[in-house]
This record gives sequence, structure tokens and C-alpha cells, in this order.
Amino acid sequence: MGKKQTALVRDPIRKAHKRHILPRSKLSKPMLVVGRALMPTYMQAVLNFRDVEVRKADKAISALRDFEEGRTRLIVAFRHPYGDEPQLLFQVFNNLLPRIARRSGFPLRRRPHLRFLHDYAVPLWGDAFIRFLLPRIGSVPVYHVKFDAVSLKLIRGILLEDRYPLALAPEGQVSYRSEALPRIEQGTVRMGFWTVKDLEKLGRPEHVKILPLSIHYRFDPRDEKKLWAVLDRLDRICGFNPSPVLARFRTGPSTTVGLQRRVDALENRVLDLTETFYATSYGFVPAPRPVVDDADPDAAPAATVTAPEAIAARRRRWEALMACALATAEHGLGLVGATPDGEIIQRVYRIRQECWDRIYPEQPVEGLPPLETAFSNRRAGEAWYAMRHMELCDIMYYLDAGYEQGRNGDGPDLDRIVEAIYSLDDLVSRLMGGDFSNRMNLLRKRATIIAGDPIDLNDYNVVGEKVTRLACQQATDELRKRFDALIEESYGL
Repeated sequence: MGKKQTALVRDPIRKAHKRHILPRSKLSKPMLVVGRALMPTYMQAVLNFRDVEVRKADKAISALRDFEEGRTRLIVAFRHPYGDEPQLLFQVFNNLLPRIARRSGFPLRRRPHLRFLHDYAVPLWGDAFIRFLLPRIGSVPVYHVKFDAVSLKLIRGILLEDRYPLALAPEGQVSYRSEALPRIEQGTVRMGFWTVKDLEKLGRPEHVKILPLSIHYRFDPRDEKKLWAVLDRLDRICGFNPSPVLARFRTGPSTTVGLQRRVDALENRVLDLTETFYATSYGFVPAPRPVVDDADPDAAPAATVTAPEAIAARRRRWEALMACALATAEHGLGLVGATPDGEIIQRVYRIRQECWDRIYPEQPVEGLPPLETAFSNRRAGEAWYAMRHMELCDIMYYLDAGYEQGRNGDGPDLDRIVEAIYSLDDLVSRLMGGDFSNRMNLLRKRATIIAGDPIDLNDYNVVGEKVTRLACQQATDELRKRFDALIEESYGL
């Protein structure tokens, strides 16, 4: 996302729109050449990257070499905590890895690229340039809860025949935390096992490997004033006057403590307002609040971390709100058969799909009788409001005050606090009508990409459906372990 933030408030959608239809994904060589030339400038001027480092680049280069020499078919599985990962990996694979390989004395045969999977909704909330760019750099849209034979056929073709590897995020979407892996889906592994079986049927000897990449940002401490400005702006938006006790933390050696305490206080304010909204609008019964507010700095002005009991109490309140928000959205959309005890993000996917299908219906609304047009517009308007409930859950599933405390509760960590402030700002934005395109990108940063050991899917037995399901779970668990190891390694950055 760019570093200029658009307005937090969005006007509600009141009418159904014509659906944007992307042209078939087909890589444009001129677009690739232009992208390679412009990406370094874009990375610095727009995305605020000041440095990009690839650790264990030899593992990524070796995986690429095996792929281009026909020994393997390759899937690049990358962590997706921020949102800028596709642009970052475009720069890494198109520009940095070829340069590193040349310097090693063993250049790659051809300049690599990645065929990214992207959520089908990106061209719906994105602008005309995004819709122009995505298919021309070879990206492929996918659905989370909807069968799309065209995309699946294209993906299988890429996995079997394309000269470039497939790249996707096993988390399924942006996860907002770089030093934790909240969830992982089996889709990456399933696609790999498709390819194993397809290759066996064709009598081809290639192995299918998954290359894990963990991505981490380190933010520039010199930009700390920008964080205070964000918090001041959010205070005004929420009508919140933080205690004067917090002001003393704004300067001095313990500014990260002050930031963390301000984030705590502001999150509690947003939580209070949101509980009140759901209570007065939908009959929500809030979870019990702690006797002593964990965000009250006067209660413990010298504390450097929030008490675990307070964090747990706050999380219970958010979870109760999320349950109400999801049920409200599902009821309003008439999602028959929705399971209240289902996995939260899967329910988010389902609501999101239904909402976009109403706002951008597959059947054109042009030419309909006036009454049908009015009904279509009404469905779109109601979907927009249902999406507000979904957006609350999408952010709050990942936002966790305990994460801000640092590793093993060892005190506030600037990089984690930045992630929390970004997500808190994002939450307020979405409650006011915004979407992912509103997400901030204010601070200068350096990125580190750590390559892990590839997983060879041919090591798993995938004969028979029952065995394949077990293999999917085992391989997904192994991918999680390798990501966890890479996250652990990132602490030494």
C-alpha cells in the first residue's frame, strides 16, 4: 500500500455496480521489463523501504536452479503479515536474487519471476491500475469459499508447465503480525499434492517442493513522532483524552513504554464505544469488565507491561463482540446453514464473498425493470453494512495486546507496537467504512526475507483419499514448524 492514507470515512454503498472482469492472466514481457526497472524506485518512494536483505539466499537460489533445470516444480510459500509482500518479492526474485547468484559465480539461467495468487476481491476494492496490472504480471485470482473451475485449471497448468513458480500465502490473507503465525491453511499443500499426482500420471520425474519464506520489517526509530501523531489523531476521532500520566512517557528513554500504554488506553476506548454500539443496536450483552481498567495509567503508572489478567479480560470482551458481529452479518445476509461455532476466518470469507457478490453481482443490473433494480441496490446497500461487521472480525482476530508486550513478555518492542498501531488505526478505519486500501504505510523500514529449507512433497504418501488427507495435515504441520523456526531466527535481526 502507498504511504499516503486516504480519508478514514467512506460513504456507504447504495447501489449495485457492474462487476469488473479481469482479462485472462497472461504474463506481458514488456510489463515485466518495465516493472523490473521501476520497482526499486517504487519500493523506496511509495512503500518506504530503505533496505532489503535476503538471508539464506542460497536456499532460494538453489530451489530456483532445481526448478529451471527441470528437476522440480516449485511453490513459493511466503508469510503475509503486512500487505506489501507481493511487491517486495517481485523485487527480490526479479532483481536481487539474480544479482546475488551472479556474484556467487553461478548465475541463474534466466531471470526469475513469480506467478502470484491474489484474492478475487482485490480488483473489486482496488483501482483501475491494479485491475490493469494484475493479469499482465501473471497473477491469478482465487476464491476462498467458491469453486472457480477457470482459475483452478489455470493454477494446475502453472504448477505443471509454467516457466515461473507459483507463489501464495499459506495464511490465506494478511495476518498483521510478523513475529507470530496465527493460522495456516492447507491450500498450499493441497495444490502441491495435485501436482505430485498429475506428474505421476504423466510419467514425469520432477519432485514438487514448497519453499518457505518468512518476511520481517524493522521500523526506523527516528519516525517515532509519526506514531504519536497517529495516536493523537485516533484520540480525536474517538473523543478520548488520555490521562496526563501518559504524557511523561512521550519523551525520554522509555518512549516505547509510553506508546504501549497509549495503545492499551486507546484500544480500550475503541472497545467501549464498539460494545456500546452493538448493545444499543443489536441487543448485545457485553462481557464483564475488569474491576480495574487495564488501560488506566493512574492505576499502575510505572508498569511497563499490561497485566496478563487484564489482557485476557480484554480479549474475552473482543471475542464476545466478534461472535455478535458475525452472527449479525450472517443473519442480515440470510446465510442459511452458517455454523456459529465455525472457524472465524472461514466465516469472514463466507460473509465477504456474499457481500461482494451483492455489491458487484455477476448478473448485470443494467436493463432490469425498475423494481428489480431497486431490489439489487437494496441488497448491495445492506451488504455494505454487513461488511462492517465482517471487517471488525477480520482485524480483531489478529490484534492481540499480549503480542505488544514483546517476546515472552520481556517488555514493549517498537516493531510490534508499530504493527499494533497500524492495526488499531485500520480497525477504526474499517468501523468507519474503510477497507484494506486505507491501511497506513507511514514509517521508513527495512525488510528481511529469510529462506527456509524446501519441503519435498514426494516424501509423503498420497495414494488414496484418506491417506492424502493425512498427508495434507502432516505437510501443513511441517510447513508451520518451518515458519515458526524462521520467525524464531528473525529475533536475531
